[in-house]
Amino acid sequence: MVSTETGHAVGICVIMAGGRGTRFWPLSRMERPKQLLPLAGERSLLRDTCDRVVSLVGPERVLVITAAGLVEAVRSELPELPPTNIVGEPRGCNTAPCAVLGMGLAARLDPAAPVALLPADHHIPDSDIFVRQLGRSFARAADRRTVVTLGIRPDRPETGYGYIQVAATADGEGFHRGEAFVEKPDLATAEQYVAGGRHYWNGGIFVWNPGWFADMASRHLVDVSARMAAPIASFGTESFAVALEEAYASCPAESIDYAVMEKLSEFEVLPAAFGWTDLGSWDAWGALAPALVAGNRGTGDVLAVAAKDNIVLVQDKLVALVGVEDLVIVDTTDALLVCRRADAQKIKDVITRLEGDGRRDLL
Repeated sequence: MVSTETGHAVGICVIMAGGRGTRFWPLSRMERPKQLLPLAGERSLLRDTCDRVVSLVGPERVLVITAAGLVEAVRSELPELPPTNIVGEPRGCNTAPCAVLGMGLAARLDPAAPVALLPADHHIPDSDIFVRQLGRSFARAADRRTVVTLGIRPDRPETGYGYIQVAATADGEGFHRGEAFVEKPDLATAEQYVAGGRHYWNGGIFVWNPGWFADMASRHLVDVSARMAAPIASFGTESFAVALEEAYASCPAESIDYAVMEKLSEFEVLPAAFGWTDLGSWDAWGALAPALVAGNRGTGDVLAVAAKDNIVLVQDKLVALVGVEDLVIVDTTDALLVCRRADAQKIKDVITRLEGDGRRDLL
């Protein structure tokens, strides 16, 4: 199918929206995780993600895979999508089962359509550019057995992201031959990547030829594919919910990056021309947040005395910062987070402790 407006193959978009957003605790909670929060503007990250792709493919060709407990919240957030297009995973099993399920359900909608697997929680301010490049990626994947990933050009030696190594030159349409997916590097290696110009950040945006994905899944995700066969076959029927529950009861938890992407010998990379922020931590949010006094960033009534480079999110009270630097301070009605910015990744440890202590009211 080809769009008469864009001239591109009309793909299907699968938005993966099942994460808990634990690095954004205490604001992000199980019942309202970060993808449902307005962290980059007035609307939720999921709302923004959906709006970008609906403009290209239409609401009937957007699928959202989320957690079972979030289905109603997502349907409320995205009322224009068909209710059956919002599917809840009975339990979290990492990204590979989500990808196999999403690709299989997409094939039920249109077996020949290229399919984009997209994170729900990234900030992309240049929507028009993103849509154009996604359309080009659909066209590329429609008529050849490939997967296209939109590579993010690094602007700093980031050690928290995976990288993609590409061939030095692009073809006539601007696509690079992908050579390898690379694990998160140490600082020295990341500096080499940035200087060399042949590495991009892996933003987790993949556009698949459906036949190629099916081959790769049957080769590298045998158990997952076998378990997802029944719910995919029963999609749209009364037996779908039971089949999905049974599939996830024994489904192995695997990452699509580790299980498939890192094993590919052939793939393509289109360098992203749009702005992109992972929004994977409070530090990343701070870079987008409004500037406060004395080099601090965030939202709230802040008074700073010899205090700088702090990230603050506080409502309904004055925050007086005295002689402190590089802190994250987040205040909600029932919890207060204070940590060093360098330790923000350890917020997951707080979640682990709360789970061990049975404090589900704070999860």
